[in-house]
Amino acid sequence: MTDEQMNEFLESIGGLIHVGYKDERVVTNVYRFDHDSGWNLIVKELIEDLIELGWDKKIVQVKEKFGGLRFYIQNGSDEMYKRIVEAEKQSYETCETCGEKGELRRDIGWWMTLCETHYNEKKLKYEQRNTNT
Repeated sequence: MTDEQMNEFLESIGGLIHVGYKDERVVTNVYRFDHDSGWNLIVKELIEDLIELGWDKKIVQVKEKFGGLRFYIQNGSDEMYKRIVEAEKQSYETCETCGEKGELRRDIGWWMTLCETHYNEKKLKYEQRNTNT
């Protein structure tokens, strides 16, 4: 799912409410999310499921950390938090760059979940950067 498609989805649901600001800004653009587009589908499906569970669409943060998705909400039920955990687990099997099957990689200077192709690209850049220092 492209960033443009994700933006269209966010607009179609009236956006999310980012509670990190005094004015609780409405988020209708993925620029507020700190992860690559490979996880957009995971996030979209998570948002849809949370709304179905009665979520108020208030987010604190959506990001990548230690190679996995983090999705922080202000308030939610146990069922909502279980669904978030499921999505976070799914991210460890999904390439953050392209959305294909991936695995957690720890040998490129930082932890990332990547498919073989994107892993090899990042590893080459990492090795080139370290041989030039």
